Amino acid sequence: MESPSDVCVYRHHVSRKTQITLTDRQHQLLLEESLRSSVSMAELVRRAIDTVYRPTLRPVVGGFQVNVGLLRTPDAAIVGRFATRPRRVVD
Repeated sequence: MESPSDVCVYRHHVSRKTQITLTDRQHQLLLEESLRSSVSMAELVRRAIDTVYRPTLRPVVGGFQVNVGLLRTPDAAIVGRFATRPRRVVD
């Protein structure tokens, strides 16, 4: 049986707290990406799970997106947005 501290509310949905074991290399990669993108490590893991295990449930948003900028290296958040198709959510 789970204790009340193992269940939390995340974005208006009930979520479960889960412990995973990562290698030092995986943890370092996750930490670096978290710092680079200003997204929490937990959110990065949630996004990875959704991308791999629920690829057909991604939201599709109509409209246009225009980005203009002069960058020596692209921001990780921008690269991540263009690396995959928009997600569609089905509840």
